[in-house]
Amino acid sequence: MTYPYHSQLYLKEVALNVADLDKQKAFYQQILGLEVLEESDGQVLLGSGEEALIRLLKSSDTSSSKENYGLYHLAILLPDRQGLADIFKHLAELKLPLVGGADHGYSEAIYLEDLEGNGIELYRDKPQKDWDIREDGRIVGVTEELAAQAIYELGREEDPFKIAAGSRMGHVHLSVKNSRSASRFYQDLLGLEDKFSLPSAAWLASGDYHHHLAVNQWAGQHLKKRQANQLGLAYYTVQVASKEALLHIYEKAQDLQAPSRWLTSSELEVTDSDGIVTKIKL
Repeated sequence: MTYPYHSQLYLKEVALNVADLDKQKAFYQQILGLEVLEESDGQVLLGSGEEALIRLLKSSDTSSSKENYGLYHLAILLPDRQGLADIFKHLAELKLPLVGGADHGYSEAIYLEDLEGNGIELYRDKPQKDWDIREDGRIVGVTEELAAQAIYELGREEDPFKIAAGSRMGHVHLSVKNSRSASRFYQDLLGLEDKFSLPSAAWLASGDYHHHLAVNQWAGQHLKKRQANQLGLAYYTVQVASKEALLHIYEKAQDLQAPSRWLTSSELEVTDSDGIVTKIKL
């Protein structure tokens, strides 16, 4: 399998522990236009076509997801500007409050939260020729005003609304205690490169992409380590192309002394120092 941008990995589903499974399922179906791919007692997998995007896991935890390190936002990549415009118009017509929107130079994005405060980015990538790619391979992003009116006017009404075909998980942005140490950890573990960084955040990628993973310490140093079953991020999933790559990541986890275990012969999970779980699979 060949991944876009000469990458050696591909983002798959993000799993969320949720307090109200039915309401969250309805949000991702009716608001974001995802379809149910699988459903069993206590969990629902939603996506687009055959592409899994969000897994919701029923949790009895009562603490706020904001009390622990974990998810800053998951980011669903729309296939083109039309796909972004359609969902933007849909959200606007519903009068759903947005967290914001921005032109990042390499992408156009809108931001919102689900019913339990989990951050969501919906974005489309601009053509790679328009990215600010430096000679050393860094890809510099900006935060400028989104052309919201033009995008809204491009949008089409659709009832019932479905997210654009070809949508997939583009990247995951994590809230961590120390962004520099987290950046080093994920570069070592997953073979990522620092594409752009600040003292408080880093954007990391495999190949020529702007970022598959980002980490920031903007929530401060006082949050708690993530524990199993707590509301919010349960895990995010990375797919690799070969068993050799999977074994290499396992060996790296041992070198880094990161808790790791095989779930099956083709799936591994690794936990970082903030309690954030990465699942790596074939």
